[in-house]
Amino acid sequence: MIGRAATLAIAVAAFLLPAATWAVPACTVQRGTGETVIRATILTPDRILAPGEVRIDSAGRIDCVGARCAASSSATRILCQDAVLSPGFINAHDHIDFDNIGPRPDSGERYAHRHEWRKGLDGHRLLQDFRPDRDPLSLSWIELRFLVGGTTSTVAERMAPGLLRNLDFRDGLEGIAIAPVTYAIFPLDDSPGIMRTQDCDYGPHPATHDLVAHASAFLAHVSEGRDEAARNEFRCESSETYDTTPQAGGGGMSHDWIMPQAALIHAVALTPADFDLVAARRASLVWSPRSNLSLYGQTMDVLAARRRGITIALGSDWLPSGSMNLNRELACAVHFNHSHLHDALSDDALWRMVTLNAARVAGAEKEIGSIAVGKLADLVLFADPAHRGVHAVVRARPQDEMLVLRGGTVLLGRGDLVDRLRPSCEAIDVPGVSLKLCPEPGRVSAAELEAYAARHALYPLAFDGTPPDEPPCETAP
Repeated sequence: MIGRAATLAIAVAAFLLPAATWAVPACTVQRGTGETVIRATILTPDRILAPGEVRIDSAGRIDCVGARCAASSSATRILCQDAVLSPGFINAHDHIDFDNIGPRPDSGERYAHRHEWRKGLDGHRLLQDFRPDRDPLSLSWIELRFLVGGTTSTVAERMAPGLLRNLDFRDGLEGIAIAPVTYAIFPLDDSPGIMRTQDCDYGPHPATHDLVAHASAFLAHVSEGRDEAARNEFRCESSETYDTTPQAGGGGMSHDWIMPQAALIHAVALTPADFDLVAARRASLVWSPRSNLSLYGQTMDVLAARRRGITIALGSDWLPSGSMNLNRELACAVHFNHSHLHDALSDDALWRMVTLNAARVAGAEKEIGSIAVGKLADLVLFADPAHRGVHAVVRARPQDEMLVLRGGTVLLGRGDLVDRLRPSCEAIDVPGVSLKLCPEPGRVSAAELEAYAARHALYPLAFDGTPPDEPPCETAP
């Protein structure tokens, strides 16, 4: 909480700024050149500066974090008394080419394994009766939806250039100095719907130890479900001796690729002994509670994983059974934590799942994921009039977003603030707030995206409240 003296100091500083300064809600801006200084509540990995300052150099990297950051008289200054600055969110798991349509209405049916709803097996209703949309304009619209909520990077299977950092595509890294993530949806080569319980007779081309060892980060769907067939997947991916008999045509043997660069997505069926192994090998996990709960009635034992010190990131999965953005996935995590975990997860723990932990899972923690000297300035400024800090960020809505920077460059923000920092950006239609998008030169315009979304009836960027037909975030038998 900012004290009276600090509040007075900010007000005096704003009064003394040169004439080329404009007042906007909660912020005072002096537009300049070269460096940028942001003053607000600052969320760093080890402390909260309330208030504090971040200085961004002309190359888009953070070069000062502290109570005060000296800067030249020509620097851009953004003074925000009632705002909180967070690292940009990182969505560690999504299938963006399925996010064009609305959520599937909840029939109450719950599944034991992902192939049951994918293929209509074991007497279950086929859920996946839709096809992906990989049109670049559709993908750009969905990336904009994520950006509107404060996400600046994602691992999403497909990509469109110019908005988010796409951490699983070399062409989508947007200048970040990492090797792209390897993203495996079917690491057992089981996409036809193969389910096994006592052997590893899946497809002929499963992921191997060598494949994962040569990846900078390997994110894979593992044990998505709650039955023995889901549990068997982990056995076939964590042991060289579980099944040593090859099958004709390839595959058939178990492999052991649980290692530090491996991240297990979903992992609903993992047991305490499985978590022990994941922890011992320093592998990590990606949690998608909404999709897990709406499909299977249960989710990963996130507390068991945390007790073992396993790094956990959060991912929205996809729109048909998951969340429309990370804000709504966080809303599910907050609800589940309160209703079923008795608030065992702190706000700080949830915030790290979409910032530093997600960067670690993607092998990008040296570049993004925290507000620290040397990191790229992928930052989001959220309105925080009550000065709640992390609590406000974890519960933030698109309507709370004030400014988004990627590499120190303004990409999106409230119109009256963006106009004073980067004129000539384009208004976008978001309920309850006036936002402007600043596309990269030569990229698709906001008007083109909105026109395309209207013609193809794409799911909206945001809602002023709970999205209609949002999948439930409750346990079920």
